[in-house]
Amino acid sequence: MRIKNLLMRMLKPAVSLGLIAVLLHRITPERLAPHLRGMDPALMAAAVAVFFVSSLFGSLQWHILLRAGGVDLPFMRTYKLYFMGLFFNNFLPANVGGDAYKIFDVVRGGNDPHKVLAITLLDRVFGIAGLCLIAAAASFALLPGGSVRNDALYAALFVSIVSGVLLVAFNRRVSRAVRRLSGRVRFWRLGERMEMVLGHMGSLRKFRLLFAKIAVITLIVQSLRIVTHIIVGMALGIAMTKLNYLQFFVFVPLLGLVMILPISINGLGVRESAGTDLFTGVGMGEEQAVLMIFMTYVVQVAVSLLGGLYFLTGRRPGGSRRAPAAREGGRD
Repeated sequence: MRIKNLLMRMLKPAVSLGLIAVLLHRITPERLAPHLRGMDPALMAAAVAVFFVSSLFGSLQWHILLRAGGVDLPFMRTYKLYFMGLFFNNFLPANVGGDAYKIFDVVRGGNDPHKVLAITLLDRVFGIAGLCLIAAAASFALLPGGSVRNDALYAALFVSIVSGVLLVAFNRRVSRAVRRLSGRVRFWRLGERMEMVLGHMGSLRKFRLLFAKIAVITLIVQSLRIVTHIIVGMALGIAMTKLNYLQFFVFVPLLGLVMILPISINGLGVRESAGTDLFTGVGMGEEQAVLMIFMTYVVQVAVSLLGGLYFLTGRRPGGSRRAPAAREGGRD
């Protein structure tokens, strides 16, 4: 088991460094420098602002889910913890480090760790589903023109993910069947975690207004994160048409799905390689594509530094308290 864990730890940096080396071999720093020198600082500042607003809405989404599950935190505490999570996601070698910190802090306030874990995972599920819903709509809009390779395949992928989430969320039979099957999966404890998420999702099923509210917030969050990529592209002087804007709403969600795979350090290398292949396929230059993806990541890191500031200056103990028992949902 130790050898297996060691190999997994070695695999991630190897993948990231290998992909970056391939990119630098194809696109030398000398080719990137002119684009960086011509970057518009005002538009980059706008990208930072847009990503900050998306993260603010993201903290609100997590806050609403916590309260619905019986975990009562002041919004300012939730907001600061959310940004601390962004910070640790960017500066720890695993992109779930931020979630682990958030869960740990909330649990220290006396809350059920399984419930907090389930709520936080459910927050992630909503984010993925919202991203796929946006991408599905953009994919169908692009289908008639055929401007994107494999557009029908992408549309089918996005629709399948969204349909699966909706079925599990609102159909009790499907939910129970998936929970029974997921409970048998022992690999990385995925089955146990999925069962917790599904159980909590089932407890919130009767709150249709809550689901609608979360859906709206999720769409705002994910749309703003895609717009952040577009603004960074504009800052780099990339000429765009209405068709290109739609392509961003397909490609950025695809990158989000690719980065879920635990094969690299925080998606480093995978994000840039996959993004370059996608965007050069619709006419964007290699240098522009690499820089747009990487500089968007820089924007995200810059915003997450606010979480680092909160961590260094804030109090450590979790300040959560339990909500009234009437608000806690039972298992499906």
